[in-house]
Amino acid sequence: MVKSIGDALANIIKDAPKRTKKIIRKKKKKIKVGLALGGGAAWGICHLGILKAFEDNSIPIDYISGTSIGSVVGGLYSAGLSIDKLKYLSEHAQWKHLSTLSLPFRGLLSNEPMEDFITSVVGDITFKNLIIPFTAVATDLVTGEEVILDKGRFSTAIRASCAIPGIFKPIDINGRTLVDGGVANNVPVSIVKKMGADIIIAVNTTPSLEHWIPKNSLQIVLKAYLIMQSKVAQQETTLADVVISIDTKGHSPIDLSSSKDLYNKGLMAGLSNIDKIRHCLNEKKY
Repeated sequence: MVKSIGDALANIIKDAPKRTKKIIRKKKKKIKVGLALGGGAAWGICHLGILKAFEDNSIPIDYISGTSIGSVVGGLYSAGLSIDKLKYLSEHAQWKHLSTLSLPFRGLLSNEPMEDFITSVVGDITFKNLIIPFTAVATDLVTGEEVILDKGRFSTAIRASCAIPGIFKPIDINGRTLVDGGVANNVPVSIVKKMGADIIIAVNTTPSLEHWIPKNSLQIVLKAYLIMQSKVAQQETTLADVVISIDTKGHSPIDLSSSKDLYNKGLMAGLSNIDKIRHCLNEKKY
């Protein structure tokens, strides 16, 4: 005999089928890492060392945006070229592969050979063929607006992003007259953010310019342009989670023969920031 209502309820609960707590496991959102690669002529070879450091330490790169030489390195890497292949190209490339004399009223030189060179390396591809989502940055010479290039012929977009005004003639794309992206955005952090990156790594190859003294009129134009680029980059890099600044002291931005040293500078700078990047990734996860 049940002694009380309390005992009766206890027996009912005891005999009832146990309810299984339904556990809903939310799929963890993958943290997306974006890389903004800045301009800086030959100094941009440092970007290769940065990428090597990331690969060796399993730092994922989900989005890349590049300006000028940053668009060359970032674009070719996004197209699937290995670091070894890119390093080989940097060690054997010469300015005659990248530029030629031009009619002076639009620029002293033309970088049309660069477009042909890129096409010979990756084929006549479009942005749809890229493995990693990538954007190149150019500047509208008429309006001064930043122009994001993420559609159409890949090699033409890279060429436009590298068209330093006063040195290379502008490139016409879709009715717009375009020059080097460094005029408007030399380290395109904000663009990588728009692409969907949760964590942004910025690489600035022009944090200091005092060490390079130009020796002719062409170099004076380039030095003045790099000074402007450096000023533009200062505000943009404040938006990044990690800023890697490369010390290019002792190297000229037009000297392609120092590619091995520049690669090693990038590698060392990349390795020295691995812990900081991992910290950012862990913070974002939890």
